[in-house]
Amino acid sequence: MTTSGRWGRVTYHARKAGRVRLREPALIGGVIVVSILSAFGDPVAGGLRRPGALGIAFAVAYGTVLLARRRAPMMTVAGLSALTFVHQACGGTPTPALPALMVSLHGLALRMGRRPALIVAALVATSTVVAATLFQPGPVLGPQRVGAVAWIGLATAVGDAVRNRRAYVRALEERADRAERTREEEAARRVAAERMRIARELHDVVAHELTLINAQAGIGVHIGRNDPFQMAELLTAIRDGSKGALGELRAIVGLLAQPEEAAAPLEPAPGLGRLDDLVLSFERAGLTVEVLRQGEGYFIPAAVDVTGYRIIQEALTNVRKHAGVDTARIGIDFRHDSLSITVDNEGLGGRRPPNGGGTGRGLVGIRERVAAVGGIAEIGIRPQGGFSVVARLPLSRTVSAQPVGEEHKDLP
Repeated sequence: MTTSGRWGRVTYHARKAGRVRLREPALIGGVIVVSILSAFGDPVAGGLRRPGALGIAFAVAYGTVLLARRRAPMMTVAGLSALTFVHQACGGTPTPALPALMVSLHGLALRMGRRPALIVAALVATSTVVAATLFQPGPVLGPQRVGAVAWIGLATAVGDAVRNRRAYVRALEERADRAERTREEEAARRVAAERMRIARELHDVVAHELTLINAQAGIGVHIGRNDPFQMAELLTAIRDGSKGALGELRAIVGLLAQPEEAAAPLEPAPGLGRLDDLVLSFERAGLTVEVLRQGEGYFIPAAVDVTGYRIIQEALTNVRKHAGVDTARIGIDFRHDSLSITVDNEGLGGRRPPNGGGTGRGLVGIRERVAAVGGIAEIGIRPQGGFSVVARLPLSRTVSAQPVGEEHKDLP
């Protein structure tokens, strides 16, 4: 629940508690007044009479007992029932006791289940009728006694209905609170997932390009002034690589600034059709890459195409940064239902590289990308030494499939 929602709920309950504190004295005073007035006459049996001091005292006593109805509702009902019995034994009628009995039974029904409340109401009604039969003239089922039972039953039924209504409203509020918490949790989960996606994209772009720029700059330091022509080529490669990295970063930032319903970027995402350019960029940085292809003519889903490119890009970046070797092999094997990509080397393998190593975020990103398209990733040290990254990606046409056209003719 939001802070404003919680504050609104607290304010509502505070106002409600204040109204209850003001309402209670007014209710008890009203009960006493009605009890005194009813002592002057019987609206059921008819006729007027003088209640006397004893009748007025009992009327005040009924209202006084109600002071304990919130702290001890059951004891309040029992006390009122006993007072009613004694009042009738002293020659009074049950009518003055009815307002207090109705209020107490209504409050009891609000706090108890239907069955216990009905049992208590039945006991109170029985006690009232028995006292009237013992101490008052008239038939057992006379109007006065039937009316008393009816008022007692009505108060209990209304209290039970109000209790059910409050329970229903409370259930709706709890359901709304749970729904709001669920929405907040879902929003937080989506934000976290989006942050991970952005971090992965930035890592793929920045780590790859900066690794190549660093390697090319290192080669340039060794070449120095001895080979100006090759030095110019390296500087050109550094310029092109940094320009490409800036372009991809600008595209990612542009996507973040667009609304969700904005159109997709016009520039296509990198795919396996650009593998030769990717390999060439690493070869310019001093890494010899051997590419082995098997199979041809298969459809490549767009998501698989991008995933395959990013896997190779990240794996070659790790070879260049951590393996301590200048060669790597790429295997691309197309089958009728899957694409297998292997990138391995004979370098340091799982040992920590001398330059301090990385954070492992790139390998985590590979696993996440493979899992996102329903594939399987196997990453680790080879038995014969070195390190390998193997990814098996499904070629299902049901997921954003695109045919291998001109862009993929060189990718068997």
